[in-house]
Amino acid sequence: MSRPPTHPDHEHLRAIYDQMVDGILIVDAHGMIVCANPAARHMFAGRSSTLEGQIFGFPVADRNAVVIDLFSHRHSMRTAEMRVAAIEWRGELAHLLTLRDITEQTLLLNQLERAANFDFVTGLPNRKQFFRQLERTLSGSRRHGGLVALLFIDLDDFKSVNDEYGHGTGDAFLKMAAQRLGGLLRDEDSVARLAGDEFTVLLTQLEQPREAESVAMKIVESLAKPFNVDGHTINSGASIGIALFPQDADAGDPLIRRADIAMYQAKQLGKSTYRFYSAQDNYEAR
Repeated sequence: MSRPPTHPDHEHLRAIYDQMVDGILIVDAHGMIVCANPAARHMFAGRSSTLEGQIFGFPVADRNAVVIDLFSHRHSMRTAEMRVAAIEWRGELAHLLTLRDITEQTLLLNQLERAANFDFVTGLPNRKQFFRQLERTLSGSRRHGGLVALLFIDLDDFKSVNDEYGHGTGDAFLKMAAQRLGGLLRDEDSVARLAGDEFTVLLTQLEQPREAESVAMKIVESLAKPFNVDGHTINSGASIGIALFPQDADAGDPLIRRADIAMYQAKQLGKSTYRFYSAQDNYEAR
């Protein structure tokens, strides 16, 4: 194994180099690895037991830190933070690379980010993520035109599902309902779970309100079909309120309120149906 040159009086430096947790590489001006410590060889174990003489494979330049992905000997992805410094190696320009394995930290951050933005039961975007998506969608509509429809969906009689079968079955039912909703939408549309049995659907780039009506009809029809959950047959349905941007509201908060008002009007009509927002709805709600 190649090692950096050491003075006879500095054998302890070689021991430190060999025992460091961080990977250490020296890469010459041609991108070839000329020196690697045991920690670096472990990180790159999927490539070869010997790193010296191989091309490093990542762009090398002086920089404070950059995150790169590595494959371990088990072909699982590892994440490392790489720092690069220019040095002289045997009279020629080279780079000293330090690699710190941050796989666990990265996984934890990803898990925390997902927990903050996605519903843990259904896997759908949560309320926080929905509001972000709503603002992005409305902003895009202001710039490029097109109609946006917000569908506020409330599952009918969900409380009775929890009461009769328990919350575990209730959660499984919510997950299946979310899957049915997602299967009815285009790639450019989105669905989120706000809370409890409330979902929202954003339909973008529409030309006419009847396109939103067509989706609402499909949702009502789909969620009215029986669910087989944990060996139980559950019959539910959905009441849907529809508000349009920019006709019904010119911002996110009033658009949500008006879709919510329309949803309650749909429930009063007998559930398992949909209703567009109207000024009369707003007057009656007051």
